[in-house]
Amino acid sequence: MILDQRKIELLKQNHEKTFEEIYHETKRGVYAMIFSITKSHPMTEDLMQEVYMKMIIKIDQYRVGTNFINWLLQIAKNQAIDTYRRNQKTTNVDESDMDMISGSEKSKPDEEDTMQRMLEILDDTERQIVMLKVIDELTHREIAKIVKKPIGTVLWLYQKAMDKLKHYQG
Repeated sequence: MILDQRKIELLKQNHEKTFEEIYHETKRGVYAMIFSITKSHPMTEDLMQEVYMKMIIKIDQYRVGTNFINWLLQIAKNQAIDTYRRNQKTTNVDESDMDMISGSEKSKPDEEDTMQRMLEILDDTERQIVMLKVIDELTHREIAKIVKKPIGTVLWLYQKAMDKLKHYQG
């Protein structure tokens, strides 16, 4: 996705339809990028709002003619890393998570928890590549540009991650 000068101007003027169009085209990739770092759905949802606000604030830094999605995903990645580092210094325990921590057997893990545990067996780079490929449906070439690795490495890491996930026992 490449934004022209007209769309940039519309974004600067807070044109709602342009923002919604961009949001719907990019939200899956932004979510995948943030989640691959934070590993938390609630935190990812909060950070998505911050990323899109930062996009509007920094739209002047976008160079017309370059890949907008890559630019936006870099903002998302930086925002997620900053938040992750800040949160490593503190431990936040949600009240709803207390049952899980205390070992309550009342409820079985849902699909989201299973996915979370599966993704935890992957290292950060593998998780990021899988999320970008599966959730955002990016090509390996696009992913290689985002993660700044050769395409062969991305293909190898993706296959390695998929093999780990196939053998996941839960």
